Amino acid sequence: MAEEKIKILHVLDSLAVGGMERVVIDVVNGLNGGRFSHVVCCVSRLGEAAQQVREDVACYDMGKGAESDLFMPLKLARVMRQEQPDIVHTQSWSGVDGVIAGKIAGGMRVVHSEHGRNLPYIHFEPTKRKIARRLIYHLADAVFTVSEEMRQYYCRETGFPLERMRVITNGVDVARFDDVDASGVRDELGIAADDFVIGIVSRINPTKDILTLVRAFARLYRGQREPHLKLLIVGDGEGRAELENFAAEQGLKHAIIFAGVRHDVPRLLRVMDVFALSSLSEGMPITVLEAMCVSLPVVATNVGANPELIAEGETGFLVAVRDDEAMAERLARLFVDRSLTRKFGVAGRRRVERDYSLETMLRRYEALYLSLMKK
Repeated sequence: MAEEKIKILHVLDSLAVGGMERVVIDVVNGLNGGRFSHVVCCVSRLGEAAQQVREDVACYDMGKGAESDLFMPLKLARVMRQEQPDIVHTQSWSGVDGVIAGKIAGGMRVVHSEHGRNLPYIHFEPTKRKIARRLIYHLADAVFTVSEEMRQYYCRETGFPLERMRVITNGVDVARFDDVDASGVRDELGIAADDFVIGIVSRINPTKDILTLVRAFARLYRGQREPHLKLLIVGDGEGRAELENFAAEQGLKHAIIFAGVRHDVPRLLRVMDVFALSSLSEGMPITVLEAMCVSLPVVATNVGANPELIAEGETGFLVAVRDDEAMAERLARLFVDRSLTRKFGVAGRRRVERDYSLETMLRRYEALYLSLMKK
């Protein structure tokens, strides 16, 4: 007789294009299908990446949008009673609704995970949010973050005991980036064969602060006599118009490529020479791991889990937030010294294979879910 599957219901804001969403999709698609089944509840909207979820997985759009909805826990509890999951896994701020819903529905284990911080709450938590997070942490059967820095931050802000919050780091599917045909991408984007390409894959919003990267690129570009340089920005968001205007003001429209949202990121990473990230805050950025997968050196701000991922002077460089001068200087070193660029890239690839593979991440998620079923 076949063993009954463990059913997991995932609650998150949406399946938009992003790092946390990529992790949820990888867990849903990657865990042993003979042992686990899944349901996904998107609180605000379904999101563009929902199409990447396996066809046999039900995805609910709860339709909250940007407005508050005091009845959302009740609506989620109704779905939970209908689906009867063994485990409810809630992610980040949507966990407030999801954890409460799990307790209302009853009869299921609840795990909550924190994946990042956004403006204006990257350095502190307002009192109401501290109370809400502390409540859901205590209500959940297990709590984890994706980096040690986040574990320290949320325990410090909420007073939750450090020993009760785990860390499960993100991982990426290395094979997904190896079996890629990038032919034609440079021609498609107007990048010459001898152009040195600095790239970023990110949402364009205030937390990501891509303007600092663009300012750094402008410094670098003006400092070269024959600047065979391109900046490739993959992603979209409310800050795109500001970046495009700045590029035009600097006379760099020809050198800065806005590729928008793409679903062929592995191909685009293959045309880059350096990956850069100028965020004000990060959890454990999947895009950095993906860049390291394809042997790219990384220049990033010294925030979140970036210091855990990037070994200074070995796989890349770390700079202070909003320091476009320092970022330009580090990018210039890699532009001038191609052997250093290659050396950093090879070391980064080895680091991902050793510590941040998708297989390692899935094993840790599976172990957590199985341990909850024993309680």
